Amino acid sequence: MPVLPDRRRGARRQSNGAAAAFLAPKVLLFLAFVAVPFVYTFVLAFQRGTLLRGFTFVGLDNIRSLLGDDLFWHTMKNTALYLVVAVPLNIVVPLLVGVLISSALPGMRVYRSLIYIPSLLSIVATGLIWKVLIDPDIGPLYGFFNRMLGWDLPWLSTGTSAIVLIAVISVWSGIGFHSIIFMAGINDIPQELYEAASIDGAGPVRSFLSITLPLLKPVIQIVLVLATIASIQVFDMIYVMTQGGPGTSTYTVMWYIYQNVFGGGSVGYAATMGVVMLLVGLVISGFYMRLTRTDDSTYD
Repeated sequence: MPVLPDRRRGARRQSNGAAAAFLAPKVLLFLAFVAVPFVYTFVLAFQRGTLLRGFTFVGLDNIRSLLGDDLFWHTMKNTALYLVVAVPLNIVVPLLVGVLISSALPGMRVYRSLIYIPSLLSIVATGLIWKVLIDPDIGPLYGFFNRMLGWDLPWLSTGTSAIVLIAVISVWSGIGFHSIIFMAGINDIPQELYEAASIDGAGPVRSFLSITLPLLKPVIQIVLVLATIASIQVFDMIYVMTQGGPGTSTYTVMWYIYQNVFGGGSVGYAATMGVVMLLVGLVISGFYMRLTRTDDSTYD
């Protein structure tokens, strides 16, 4: 193997040193805020205690307690309900919006900007807006359904209705972000395919089912995983809208974890729940990837 001249060897060494200098802060931040906490969560899952009182190794006791914890299974049920409502809506609604905003209609740039506005709002602002909309005294949405249509909807008064409403609000909040993802995928589909389908007599619906949907499988996969992770981790909207109430009816797993960490419970027990939800998320994501797996020959 030929030996590099000293000048080239020195230039390569200098280049590697510069690359290491630029990468070092990012690697250190990744280790400090991602890798180490991730590993430490698994360590805490085998311990019981708090940050102030210290921790005691308990082995598998946290898992045994978790299996017999009725409140944990209640939070799992609420999280599953939220996921079942939010994930399909986060696919269907943004996909239809993405199809609309990918068209070349006049003024479409304005519509794209408007549809993205909910995604720019903070969770606190979104929660407060919707709490005003459904307020029994001044809420226009409450007044429309209650006074004009005569529907006395429970809104946040029961756990099931509150979970469903919060899931719908989350879809509204993320519709701009997910629609842009779908729009990018649609715009990446060659127009020649639609022209050929039109020549063969295929209408818009047939072209959508035969061309758009199959070629959007990788995009659907991404949105599915993102929506599922967000659904499993739902906390902020619960915090703003219901605080887990009434009672424990809107407790989700992440809210229960929060209560254990900051409400006088066991940090180790909360870490155990976090590990369980990580495994649940991996299983669901693996199922999605298998379900939406696309043969590479599709794009040839």
